Amino acid sequence: MNHHQKPTVQQEQAAVEVKTAFAEHLNQFNASCDAVRDIEGNQSAIANDAFKSALLSRDQNKTIQTDDGTEWRHDLDLSKISSVCHRRIAGQIEFAVVESLSLKPGTEMKEVLNRGDNVREVLQGFIRDQRQVLRLWKEDLNAQVKEHLAEKYPGQDMSLVADSFEYKITQAISETYVHAQSQSHGMRV
Repeated sequence: MNHHQKPTVQQEQAAVEVKTAFAEHLNQFNASCDAVRDIEGNQSAIANDAFKSALLSRDQNKTIQTDDGTEWRHDLDLSKISSVCHRRIAGQIEFAVVESLSLKPGTEMKEVLNRGDNVREVLQGFIRDQRQVLRLWKEDLNAQVKEHLAEKYPGQDMSLVADSFEYKITQAISETYVHAQSQSHGMRV
């Protein structure tokens, strides 16, 4: 909670309830921040490994057909749902980050998120987009918490509780960005 204002008993109770009600959301959010941080921290190695895989493997990699009908060769996984892939077009190698989402049993959506002929730029674009997703997700979670508090505690000032939750999420994102900035110093792109 905020150090400037002492929470009331009801605000403390609401904070515990919010923490419990949104625990899974917060865990998923933190895991996503960690995943972005890991990709950022290993960006050079990931790019090098993907490039080597594209050069050396030829047609040995698993084929992934995306929803737009294009076929890609899997190079390496970035997360449980995203991977770096490549395809050859007119003697050139094109790279992409492909996301595979399970919709219902036996159904999967496979979408190209970023693509280009420079694997480092493709990864940078993916990371930039993931940061934007985290910002939007943060805003959505904060709105859900405020709505939850307004419904559960009508007419009561629960801004201290909402602000505390927002602070936790902002802190997770900030740690991701600080890590990214410290990793990018000295890295040639």
